[in-house]
Amino acid sequence: MTFHAAAALIAFSVLQIWLVSSAISAGAPSAFVITALVVLLALAIPAARAIERHWYHLSRQALASWGLHARFRRDVRRLWAAALFVPIMWVSGAMAATDAIAAIAN
Repeated sequence: MTFHAAAALIAFSVLQIWLVSSAISAGAPSAFVITALVVLLALAIPAARAIERHWYHLSRQALASWGLHARFRRDVRRLWAAALFVPIMWVSGAMAATDAIAAIAN
């Protein structure tokens, strides 16, 4: 799980940075989007660490069961789905909020 957590965090960060830089070049206020990036990364790192720690303790306890492999695969799928879809939804929401604030201000 350590490999998956580390790789998912890297993929998450690269995708998030790419989306934020695209949003800034499209005209979004850089301060708002950068703040959104920092907040999301501050939430993603502890979440990935908690998943990794959970599976580390399971592996150290050597809890072998037929359902353990299925739970591992489920957690890996959830981790990667979150790493790939949360940045897209977050930046889309940040852009929509920025547009709404700009519309209200004008």
